[in-house]
Amino acid sequence: MKRALLIFALVCVQVLTAFAQGPTSRVNTEKVKMYRQPAIGTEVMRLLSPEDEIIVMRKQNHEWTLVQIDGEAGYVLTSYLKAKKAKKATASKQVEPSNKSAKL
Repeated sequence: MKRALLIFALVCVQVLTAFAQGPTSRVNTEKVKMYRQPAIGTEVMRLLSPEDEIIVMRKQNHEWTLVQIDGEAGYVLTSYLKAKKAKKATASKQVEPSNKSAKL
């Protein structure tokens, strides 16, 4: 019974992790390398462009960030990432009538 509960808990954690998405980001230049491990000497998985929408999973350290794109996870140098600008809601400006009357 304990084993079944443990397996169920692990499956739930994996499902929740799969649906949880971090903030999106983009790279700030062309041909940014996404590596398999957080080191420059490791395998390059793909080249990223500013048009690619990247999901930030977590910061590995001050230099590397774990990202996901098209279901594939890899590491990018943090200095090449920029936060995706959020759309600002435009509030309609209401003009209040002036109650000032000219005194003669």
